[in-house]
Amino acid sequence: MRLAWWKKDAAPKAKEREGLDEGSYDSESTLELTHVGPYEVIAPIGAGGMGTVYKAIDRSRDQTVAIKVLHSRFDMDKRRRKRDYLGREILIAASLQHPCIIRMSKEIIEQEDSYGNVRRCLLMEYIDGYNLRKLISDHALDLRQKIDICLRLCEGLDFLHQHQIVHRDIKPENFLFSRDMTQAKIVDFGVSKSTATWRTRWVKEGGGTRRYMSPEQLAKKNVDARSDIFSFGITMYELLTGRHPCNGRDAKEVLMQIRSSKYKFQPPSKIDPEIPPHLDRIVLKALRRNPERRYQSVTEMLMDLTRLRESRL
Repeated sequence: MRLAWWKKDAAPKAKEREGLDEGSYDSESTLELTHVGPYEVIAPIGAGGMGTVYKAIDRSRDQTVAIKVLHSRFDMDKRRRKRDYLGREILIAASLQHPCIIRMSKEIIEQEDSYGNVRRCLLMEYIDGYNLRKLISDHALDLRQKIDICLRLCEGLDFLHQHQIVHRDIKPENFLFSRDMTQAKIVDFGVSKSTATWRTRWVKEGGGTRRYMSPEQLAKKNVDARSDIFSFGITMYELLTGRHPCNGRDAKEVLMQIRSSKYKFQPPSKIDPEIPPHLDRIVLKALRRNPERRYQSVTEMLMDLTRLRESRL
C-alpha cells in the first residue's frame, strides 16, 4: 500500500512553520520522537495549532507513513486530554473509505518521547504533495483546473455529510493534493462532529479556524453541514481569487465582516474577470449568512458546479 504525507500550515497563533520539507526544518524543531512502533521518524512535514505531523519509515517493509502527534499539552493536561481529539478523529474518519478522505489506522499507538513522556500517535496515509494553500499561493492553476478541484473536493465533502459528519474545520490547509494532482484528500477530523455516534453527537467545545467559520459557528451555535458549506465557500473564493472574501485590517474586523450583513461579499469576478457569472452565483450562495438561504447540501452545489463545467467544455 502506497502511503503518503500531509503538509499543514500553522494556525494563526501557533509558530509559523509553513514550507517544511523533509530534512529542511530549523534547529528548534528537535524531533520529539525518534521511533513510533516499527517506524523511524524522519522529519516534521507539517505543523498546526494542535500538533505536528511527521514523515516516518518502516525500513523492514519499505513503508512510509505520516504520523500525527498532538502537542504535549493535549496529552499532559487532563482537561484537554478528556476531549480526546485523536480518539475522535479515528472514531469519525478511520472507517470511511473514499478516494477524497485521508486513510488512517484504527488505533492509537502510545510511544515515549525524547523527554520520557508517553505520547499518543496516529498513523495516516502519506501523500507526497501539497495542501491547497500552496496551490493558491503559487497562482499556477487556470480556471478549468480550479473548477475541477472544487468538484473533487465537493465529492469528498458530500460523502462526509452523507455519513452524518460535519468537519467543522474546512479551510485550504485541510485539503491535500499529490504532486501529480491525481489525489485529493480531506484531512484533520480532530474537531469534527458526527450524529452517527453518541460520543461526538453533542460536541460543543471550540474548534476550527475562526476566519473560515460560518456566522453560526462563530456565534457558538449548533452547526450542521451548511456550516461546512459556508467554510467551503470561503475556500472556493480564495482558490478563485487568491484572497479572502473579507478585507478587514485585522482578525477582529474580519470576523465582524463574516457575521455582519452590512458587509457585502464582492463577487469573485470583480477580482478576476475570467470568472463566469454562474460561478459567482455558486460561491455567493455558499456564503449566504442565513443557513436557510445557503445551499442546503453539498449535493446541490455539486450539481451546479457540474453543469458549469459541462457548459464550458
